[in-house]
Amino acid sequence: MSPRAVVPSVLLFSTLAVAAALLLPPKLSGAAQPEAAPAEPALNSANAGELCLRLSENPKGYMSDEALRRWTLRSESCTLALVNEPENTHFKVAVARSMPYARKVEALALLREAAAQGNAEAYYELYEHHKSWDRGDLDKVPMVTRAEADQSLRKAAELGHAFSTQMLAILLDRGSTVKRDPVAARYWAERAVANPAKDASKADLLVLLGRLLVTSDRPDERARGIDILERMAAAGAFGARRELAIAIRKDDPVRARTLLEESLRPDPGGAPPPLAEMLIAGEGGPADPRRALALLTARTDTTGVKGVLGRLYLEGKVVPRDVQQAANLLDQAGVWDLDARIDVVRILAGNPEVRIKNPRHLLYYATEAAELDEPGAMAALIDLKLSQNAQFQDRPGACKLIETAVSRGDQSMTQRLADCRAG
Repeated sequence: MSPRAVVPSVLLFSTLAVAAALLLPPKLSGAAQPEAAPAEPALNSANAGELCLRLSENPKGYMSDEALRRWTLRSESCTLALVNEPENTHFKVAVARSMPYARKVEALALLREAAAQGNAEAYYELYEHHKSWDRGDLDKVPMVTRAEADQSLRKAAELGHAFSTQMLAILLDRGSTVKRDPVAARYWAERAVANPAKDASKADLLVLLGRLLVTSDRPDERARGIDILERMAAAGAFGARRELAIAIRKDDPVRARTLLEESLRPDPGGAPPPLAEMLIAGEGGPADPRRALALLTARTDTTGVKGVLGRLYLEGKVVPRDVQQAANLLDQAGVWDLDARIDVVRILAGNPEVRIKNPRHLLYYATEAAELDEPGAMAALIDLKLSQNAQFQDRPGACKLIETAVSRGDQSMTQRLADCRAG
């Protein structure tokens, strides 16, 4: 058969095959086909409580139609369950969590009721409301004050709420909402390891505990912290080598520097700051400021790097002194570093020409630190309000803070208070 005859035949066969395929019934693929989610049972008084508690764990993905249906059913079932059992604290918390923001006054009333009855989840939700909705603006009247959030988180932890225990340990170390307290941070970190939250990593909690223990003045606690970090580093736990290096940096700088070099690839955000400091100072090996700067400028997306680089600009080490750039970087580092935040306040007070992008944000957290009586925070904020910095100048506000400082027993503020009263 000639090639010209073959082509029409092939085309005809292909056409018939496609037509036949279209006429065939769809192929059943059995288990390969995704199964439709089972329909939820009709809501009634008998099953309202069970549905409420089961649906309180919402999907973490995007808000699909199915997720929205679950949300609606959850709200309806929890409301009915609470009608049936008005003193059930679990249902009070569930109803409060399902309420939209427009009904937060009602939701908070329910949470406070449940908390007063000893419900740990209710206490945590009060803290969570403050963290999510009430912070960042001094002109906004908070529905949950910082003091209530502080006490609620502590009470939730005392009642055994696992995530509150973990969060309290972190905040006691880092500051914000609660005052820093290294001894208490170590205590609650121990509790968090013993009772980890549902989605928490035991390895991460052990690294946290080890990091906190090595800062202790007690030799036995420090030794235990180093032992924990050694074991976690050997197991490959994230951040363990970096924290071990920081812990032994003074006593064994050579090994510390080696550990940080080994951590650069697996821990690109955490290892560069301490390694850069060692390279600049020549700790554990030859000084290499040029490489230190290269490490820092390649990783300016992390707060730790911004903190180290900001202080270099402030001191004029390795880079030309640039107070404005120092303030910018330290302001960003202050998200997780309270000391960096206080440093920014001092920079702004001493350099009135310096500006930052979000003065209201800084002022809120500086005021919070002063309220908590964090070391140096009150004096720094008073100096800022008395300075010529146009973003923050506020003599009446400074005088109010001076009164507070004197009432706390700060005798160094006595003369300033007299000056305020003299006008």
